[in-house]
Amino acid sequence: MDAIETIIQDIDQQAEDKRVTQKNERIKEIDQSFATEKQKIDKTHEEQLATQKQRLRKNFRQEKNRNVVQSRQKRLKRKQQYLDQIFEDAYDEMAHWDIEKTRDFLLTSLKENGLTKGKIIPAGKTEASVYSPEWIKQVNQRENMELSLGEKSSNQEHGFLIEVSGVQYNFYYHELLAEVKKSNSSEIMQNLFT
Repeated sequence: MDAIETIIQDIDQQAEDKRVTQKNERIKEIDQSFATEKQKIDKTHEEQLATQKQRLRKNFRQEKNRNVVQSRQKRLKRKQQYLDQIFEDAYDEMAHWDIEKTRDFLLTSLKENGLTKGKIIPAGKTEASVYSPEWIKQVNQRENMELSLGEKSSNQEHGFLIEVSGVQYNFYYHELLAEVKKSNSSEIMQNLFT
């Protein structure tokens, strides 16, 4: 009987060894499968983090650039408003010149443009006494010009027109200032804000 018991014990031992081996192999397979899945999950997580970081950096750069552009636009708008105010103030000052300054401006404008004859057409807001017939007569004699006085324009402006041979030269203050602003605004801005 001892031999049978020994055989049974050997069979039991072999079966136990086989179960332990299978169990260990299965545990090893599970561990490997778990490690592989964990690596996949970790890799996916790292990729997602990298993508999110990249997206955050991109969003941050875009927001920063947007803020810089908005800030520049606000500064430019304030500068433009300041420039507009300067030109409005200049217009108000010109509109309130006394008779002498207004007349001097007319003569200077004519000389700078090489005009020695023509009809002065005062703007609608210009007082009739500014370009009186007596003053025009004196200017014609003193400056060797051939100026005459036309009817006041219906245009509600300050300044004047000069008509020479059917061509009208516009010296309305708003028009003159608009031309200066258009042609020299960048230079004026540079001088004001540098």
